[in-house]
Amino acid sequence: MLRLEDIRLRLGRFRLAIDALHIGPGEYRVLLGPTGTGKTVLLETIAGLHTPDRGRILLHGREITTTVPEQRNLGVVYQEYALFPHLTVFDNIAFGLRMGGERGREMKKKVGAMADFLGISRLLARRPGNLSGGERQRVALARALVLRPHLLLLDEPLSALDHITRDRLRRELQRIHRQFGITILHITHDLDEAFFLADRMAVVRNGILLQEGTPEAISRQPATRFVAGLMGLKNFIPARVAAGGAIAVQDLGHLDPGLLASPPPYPMEDILLTFPSWTVELEPDPADHALWWQGTARIRDVRRNDSQVEVELARGRSITLHATLSRREAGRLSSMPGPGREVRIGIGREGLHWLPPGDE
Repeated sequence: MLRLEDIRLRLGRFRLAIDALHIGPGEYRVLLGPTGTGKTVLLETIAGLHTPDRGRILLHGREITTTVPEQRNLGVVYQEYALFPHLTVFDNIAFGLRMGGERGREMKKKVGAMADFLGISRLLARRPGNLSGGERQRVALARALVLRPHLLLLDEPLSALDHITRDRLRRELQRIHRQFGITILHITHDLDEAFFLADRMAVVRNGILLQEGTPEAISRQPATRFVAGLMGLKNFIPARVAAGGAIAVQDLGHLDPGLLASPPPYPMEDILLTFPSWTVELEPDPADHALWWQGTARIRDVRRNDSQVEVELARGRSITLHATLSRREAGRLSSMPGPGREVRIGIGREGLHWLPPGDE
């Protein structure tokens, strides 16, 4: 459906450098990255608002690198909605149809059908200033979808919404994708959003694509520490690979390299061992064979939210460990130790992964 090849673009000090990005028909692709990393520039380059200095953009096999935006048949929905404040909801949705020469009964039929689909028919006579954030976002989606675009581009479409509205619109986007079968490229910095919606995900940093894959695959085997941190991993422990492949983990002893999905190549020496915080158990069963390590650590901090308890632990002089417990798991502890207390802990075998040292 969409192919980017050897894209290079300079805007002031910022550089976009995408060697290859391929999105299949009907795919829901999410670009994940922190704010200011170039995701919107990439989306606007696909939309035709920026012309790359080098490279090609192909849509359905047709090159559109220099094609003007209005001839690309792409739908774009921005974070700030970009609705016309002086037009009614009906006229906002109909705007693109009118620009394409449609009038009369057929146009009204298309607008009405899209408004019904998105549950905003009662709003057609209102203006954007009288709508909630969620309603404005639905109008923006209707305006893009009524044109039946080849590709729908979503620029942080949920970030300006409250938690409840954001959850509703996530499900709305999922429904749109399933019922229309439309190809979607969605950019966000929200990991939960990416996991909920994406068929495949691409991680972007400073205009460079770092890793592609399903959310689950990237979460299990991030390519760099930056990607691992973006995927929510917090445990990073220095380790060394000895001759023969044995792995010595700082302050934790030795790890059997066979427990890793892909052991580090020798003669690589310094690595980082990483694992999810939910694999760190407090007061584990001493006979639990699902754990690769057991020992003690000192609690530094305990933080609670509505569904989890996060515990920060110190092991030795320089190792910090993070454990995430469900409320049920925390309730099963003999007591919830406070900061400064020693506690028995274990680290599970599941999710063990190694990274090259450093940030990249």
